[in-house]
Amino acid sequence: MKVFDKAQWHIDQGENTSEVIAKFKAVFSFLHAHKMLSAEGLEMYEFGIDSSISLNERMVTPDGYSFMDKYYDKVINCSAETISAELERTFSST
Repeated sequence: MKVFDKAQWHIDQGENTSEVIAKFKAVFSFLHAHKMLSAEGLEMYEFGIDSSISLNERMVTPDGYSFMDKYYDKVINCSAETISAELERTFSST
């Protein structure tokens, strides 16, 4: 199983927990808006994103997997304030 990212990885590297959670919320909101969350991903999104979140291949649809596999590493280093716009920009250019 491919794990795209885990919040705890960022937190363990010293990133601000609130910032990390905000990024993951933005990513999950983007995936939800573009219907790229699987049933499992949708359940996690609806349950709420916290520091225990992990984004893996079971949480996304095949289209979500393709998008995340190709572009996730390019956008994850954006700030929580800009990651949504960067995801949208990247999606629009594909």
